[in-house]
Amino acid sequence: MSTAEKIFEKARALPEPAQALVLQWVENLTPRASHPPVPLTREEASEMRGHLAAWEQDWNAPGMESYDRP
Repeated sequence: MSTAEKIFEKARALPEPAQALVLQWVENLTPRASHPPVPLTREEASEMRGHLAAWEQDWNAPGMESYDRP
């Protein structure tokens, strides 16, 4: 029996509210690439730029390129 089948069998035995929680948990594990991106409002984008600006000096510091993935 596969792991997925074992999980299904255990989840099937749970009460309905617990099954809903298991489903929500599994959906949260799904890579976000399968969901269309939610566009940011201008205010949200501005706020995000402000938060990221605090990291600019660290981001551009010498040696940080070693953290880049190929």
